[in-house]
Amino acid sequence: MTFLILACAVPQPKIFYPFFVLLFYVLSVLPVFIAKRFNQGNETNPKTEFALFLCAGMVLSAFAFPIVLAHSQVITWTAATLTLISNVINYLTIFGYSMRDSEFDAPYGGMF
Repeated sequence: MTFLILACAVPQPKIFYPFFVLLFYVLSVLPVFIAKRFNQGNETNPKTEFALFLCAGMVLSAFAFPIVLAHSQVITWTAATLTLISNVINYLTIFGYSMRDSEFDAPYGGMF
């Protein structure tokens, strides 16, 4: 989160477009949580696979969003780089949390 705040403050003050990446952080885990509620067993099904597909699309969008903003010169490339560093750190944290051991033997880790 520190890199994301720096992306908004350091290159050009009061440009808060990189903060829209926070929406992707929240929305990327929702399909997986919803699919997990409907599928309690160990097997995978099309609903779970579609939820993982939506999650991957949102993660990809979180990385593409600052690049598109920097390419269109809405934000600087420094802000885009700081946002990308923030994305890597935050998504690795989410991934580490999701792969923790669970009381159930889920095929994709604890969150999945």
